[in-house]
Amino acid sequence: MNMLYDFSSALLQARQRKGVTQEQIAFSLDISQATYNAWECGHRLCPYKHIVALISYFDDEQFTRSMLRILLSLQHNMAGLNKKTTAELNTYYMKLIAVLADECAEWLKTLDK
Repeated sequence: MNMLYDFSSALLQARQRKGVTQEQIAFSLDISQATYNAWECGHRLCPYKHIVALISYFDDEQFTRSMLRILLSLQHNMAGLNKKTTAELNTYYMKLIAVLADECAEWLKTLDK
């Protein structure tokens, strides 16, 4: 998996589906168009906070799924999970899913207020 290519490709496709320009997205995220262009051209992976903002901006299931795969892959690599057994990986990811579910539940509570 070439994470940078997958990210830039997903970004380009989501932008095209939404029918917006790079300038419009950059303005919405309060970044320069050159910064956004570097993400879409595969020169740089954007910071996590911007990935979250892009998921919200596009509101596109296909893009969201792509970003989640990329974020899980980053987590996998950063946690050194390449050296774990299948059983250890299953345990790790089940714990991660539980934490994410708890975080989502807490976030949803803030929407009710």
